[in-house]
Amino acid sequence: MSRSSPQSSRTAYLLLVLTMLLWSTNFVIARAIHGQIGPFGLAFGRWATALLCLLPFGLPRLARAWPLLRQQWQKLLLLGVFGIGLTNTLVYVAVRSTTATNAVILNSATPMMVLVLGSLYFRQRLSRRQWGGMGLALAGALLIVLKGNLLGMSHFQFSSGDLLVLAAGLCWAVYTLGLRTLLPGLDPLVMMMVLLLVGEVLLLPAFVAETWQAGGFHLLSGSVMGCLLYLGIFPSVLAFLMYNRAIAQVGAAKAAAFLYLMPAFGALQSILLLGEDLRWYHVAGLAAIFSGIVLGSLSRRALVAAAHQPAKLSAAK
Repeated sequence: MSRSSPQSSRTAYLLLVLTMLLWSTNFVIARAIHGQIGPFGLAFGRWATALLCLLPFGLPRLARAWPLLRQQWQKLLLLGVFGIGLTNTLVYVAVRSTTATNAVILNSATPMMVLVLGSLYFRQRLSRRQWGGMGLALAGALLIVLKGNLLGMSHFQFSSGDLLVLAAGLCWAVYTLGLRTLLPGLDPLVMMMVLLLVGEVLLLPAFVAETWQAGGFHLLSGSVMGCLLYLGIFPSVLAFLMYNRAIAQVGAAKAAAFLYLMPAFGALQSILLLGEDLRWYHVAGLAAIFSGIVLGSLSRRALVAAAHQPAKLSAAK
């Protein structure tokens, strides 16, 4: 595997930040409309919208990508099941029986799952710097979620929905690591289109059963349709394409810490969109998250260079 250039790594990190920003809006919108649409309907409608957006671009490229698709169809099947069919659907179901705070706290375990499973599957030994960066980012995320009161963890109560959040995190870890096993050269648009098809086939029976239990199809309101359109384009197509590209550039371990930006961005959205106050723990938590990401992402050579940079600058003055 070729080592990424500094320029491509910086691009990948920017893509990861933008991805987390878009995905954080996914959870905000899902909580806002969960009473107007079922979890399977939300997941199926979201991915159907994304698929319709990709078909005009992906179908003309399908024939050229077909050899690579055939070579790794089993991997693509698993990625579609775990990444598209299960992860977000489990979260949509979970928020009906657990609090948003519980969901965000438990979702913070996902980066750790990525690191642990990655070290086991790829037999890669993680450095103390990577673990330290991950721990610092985790502390920042918890500081924001618990509103500065880390002792609030002692009042954490487990519910049935919490298990679904953990299961969703595990599915996402499998998806993230699975991306690294794909053969290079596969067209990202075609790959995303195939994954969406797999996810939709998996979701279809659950969506039909949910619709039947609700008494048949009902006309959705304009606001819900607008939300589905947004979710299908931005947190789905754009964010997934950016995430897949970033994983290919910097790997799953470095990308895992960026998942902690989701609760941070969620808090910022509450401040900007809902008029909530900016508190000290928002600033401290964001600082801890970004510090942890930098600590876990920089190479040893980059850290040494950064440490000597002030001396070089002072000598040049």
